[in-house]
Amino acid sequence: MTCIRLSNKNQRVRNILPACFMAVALALSGTTLAATQSQINSSAAKVKSVKKSMSDTEAAIKQQEKELWELDKKVLEQRKQVREERNNARRSYHEAKRELKRQAFEIERIEKDLSLVEFDMDIVRRDMERDQRRHQSMNLLKQRLAESDYLVRQKEFNRQLAGLEVKKAPLVSELASAKETLQQLRDQLLAQQTGAEDNIDQEPSVSALINKRDQTTRQLDQLKSNLKSQQNQLKSENQRFNQLVNEFKRKQKTGDSKSTTKKAVTKTTPKAVPKKAAQPKAKPFVDPGNYHSYVFAISGDQVPNIERSLRLKSWVESYNARYIEASWNGFSDGQGPKDSSGFQEAFHEYIRQIPKDAKLILIGHGLGGGAAIDAATRIATKEGRMVDLLAVLDPMGADSLRANIVYEAETKCGQPDPKNTMTNSEYIECIKAAKKREITANVRRFYNRWQKDAKGPMDYQREIPSLDVNGKVVSVPTASGRFNIANGTESDQRRIYFAGAENAHTLLLQEQSRLLPKLLVQHLR
Repeated sequence: MTCIRLSNKNQRVRNILPACFMAVALALSGTTLAATQSQINSSAAKVKSVKKSMSDTEAAIKQQEKELWELDKKVLEQRKQVREERNNARRSYHEAKRELKRQAFEIERIEKDLSLVEFDMDIVRRDMERDQRRHQSMNLLKQRLAESDYLVRQKEFNRQLAGLEVKKAPLVSELASAKETLQQLRDQLLAQQTGAEDNIDQEPSVSALINKRDQTTRQLDQLKSNLKSQQNQLKSENQRFNQLVNEFKRKQKTGDSKSTTKKAVTKTTPKAVPKKAAQPKAKPFVDPGNYHSYVFAISGDQVPNIERSLRLKSWVESYNARYIEASWNGFSDGQGPKDSSGFQEAFHEYIRQIPKDAKLILIGHGLGGGAAIDAATRIATKEGRMVDLLAVLDPMGADSLRANIVYEAETKCGQPDPKNTMTNSEYIECIKAAKKREITANVRRFYNRWQKDAKGPMDYQREIPSLDVNGKVVSVPTASGRFNIANGTESDQRRIYFAGAENAHTLLLQEQSRLLPKLLVQHLR
């Protein structure tokens, strides 16, 4: 308004009007840019804060994982100590039983010796009494004539009895002492008869460590959940920060030259959008950087996160290797397809981004084991890539059947039913008509462990009732977990026995968590 009043008073001031309006425009533009800069600074501060929180959480996770490894080690050591103590107790218990038996035999020996002495004493007493009765049956004259011989014989009988009494006395004392020792041994044996056959994990010292380990595991899971939330928050804040920066630059260019900006926008926008949309597809997963080894941990549907059992991530990354968690039908970040072939499609794109000289290691459990086998023998073979280690734990194929991964049938095998011999016959015929899958030569080492004690695979039973060619019901074994191996591939295949444990499927995973580090270390160095 001041500019307008000045222009009315003086004609020369009209020449100042364009400059005046330009100044007002620049002032207004400066206010908008300042506000945007403030938002950028605020967003940058939030990004920095979230990154710091993530750094603290990652440090806490590493500390918890270290404590977890130490607790695992303590649990194993304590179990070993308790087992040794129980073995010593068992040895002492059985030694006490043997000593008790020896003492019982000793008592029997003493009692036999004592009975022999008493038998001799009874014979002497019998002869003595007979002699007395014979002497008393004589008339008075004969008694007087034989009295001297009679007294000599009676004296001899008394002497023999006295000798036998002397021989009997130590045996009676020895028998009493042996019986007292026997009772002491019985009391000792009863005291040693503790719950040596109880579960070792129920021992208070072991149970306390296991409870502490479980509590640490829960805390670790909570920290990992927090880290995931922080990663999502960081992603959101980064997007907002980038949007603010782009808006700031756009407004800054608009303030300098509107016409130039419009031309630039109309020319670049149509080309930039498709390019950004295609970028994730070209390199969908791999982080920047060149790693020596890439380890894929592939979970199945029954244990959706095997890392919670294996706990390999921090240990693998300590060897400067990339640890990638995936699922049997896609990758955990949700970028892969979500159908039955999700992992295969995503893995195909993934290994194209991995350096040719890097090592590939695949670890799979359940359906994840089946996905790992397909990835190694089909995808990696097609791409001409070697797989240094393929480790599968209780692998399964389609419909959670072992038969559908161990055998290559024209059609998928159906699930057997212990109560339906017709269904089982179809299952058996499917196996007989199929050929075993071969682990291809591009796999340097194949490690395979499976169980047939409990559900996991739907055909876990060792034998099922089926019909033979004559229609008679017979027991037939289900699909084995053993694969054919190509020449040049080192293999280690074995079934693990869990004595019918209901959770054998997960027990196998827990057992292998202690063995896999020893197996992996030679492939990570």
